[in-house]
Amino acid sequence: MKHLRKQGGFTLIELLVVILILAVLMAIALPLYLRAVRDSQRQTCRSNMQTIANAEQAYKVRSPGHVYTTDLTLLVGPDQDLQALPRCPTDSGLSTTDDYTVTENLDGSITIRCNSDSATDAVDHNTVGADTNHGFTPGVDSE
Repeated sequence: MKHLRKQGGFTLIELLVVILILAVLMAIALPLYLRAVRDSQRQTCRSNMQTIANAEQAYKVRSPGHVYTTDLTLLVGPDQDLQALPRCPTDSGLSTTDDYTVTENLDGSITIRCNSDSATDAVDHNTVGADTNHGFTPGVDSE
């Protein structure tokens, strides 16, 4: 009579338990990772808006009428404060000129807005200042 040797290996139940454990770990880790990415993008966008605000302040000091500009291309160049327009981290478009807009307020200040690809990203990025219509007003908003 032949003796059957027991084959070494994993049973189906053991494999299913491992897959279940991995699925639970992914269910916990993925939302945390996505939140970290979103927070990083939001902080990058806010930093970009602050960079534009600093360039706007320098432009105002240099301009003859001591006024801000709403044309961001005037802030870019070899003799200007920006070498290139900042890119919104959530924008997938080819054009950099539509990532941020600057509007002049009635009191002479400016508000810088991120024009993100999706409405939820735009709201998430632009909730950076109190009573600034979801924009960034230099000298008013702070971390």
